Amino acid sequence: MSEPPSERLDELIVRMDERGALAQIRERLDAGDDPAVLVEECRTGMERVGRLYEQGTYFISALIMAGEIIREATELLIPRLAAARQETGGGKMVIATVRGDIHDIGKNIVIALLDADGFTLVDLGVNVAPEQIAETVERERPDVLGLSCLLTSGYEALRETIELVRAQSVAWQPHLPIVLGGAAVDEMVKERLGADAWCADAARGLGVVRALLA
Repeated sequence: MSEPPSERLDELIVRMDERGALAQIRERLDAGDDPAVLVEECRTGMERVGRLYEQGTYFISALIMAGEIIREATELLIPRLAAARQETGGGKMVIATVRGDIHDIGKNIVIALLDADGFTLVDLGVNVAPEQIAETVERERPDVLGLSCLLTSGYEALRETIELVRAQSVAWQPHLPIVLGGAAVDEMVKERLGADAWCADAARGLGVVRALLA
């Protein structure tokens, strides 16, 4: 393990220090740090940038810059995640950000983690209508469905999607596991909407999906 860095990775991302953030990631990977831990620290940094944007402290340019840092960080981290993966037999997952929500950074990190762990991913992108998700589930017959939602305004889209998928998938899967992700979901939302699991951040998403398929 490496010595603790002089400045936290999430702080570097919040300060838009692209060079410093990527240099720290390279150094810590070379020193043997867990790439999944680095992914979580990147997520924390991006989440802080998002809050500053919502408060009016940062502007859209900051979101774009932070997103670019995360993209470059992911390119460094994914090969190490893949090299460190344990064979689990994988599985297939359909994943989407629901109608009315265009956030995809957390979703994309989850996809990267699952891909490195041997999963087959069908990514529908963002702002996806319930009908399109249900049609894809019917066509792809996945082992699990992942729905991302960072805005409370997306609850109705989540509800419609889950109800439609449940109605259509019962013929070939008595109970298709559905996992919710994003800052807008919690245990109460999961129970109210009839999902099977939830996770607030990407780093925990892999473990949640593994547990559903165990």
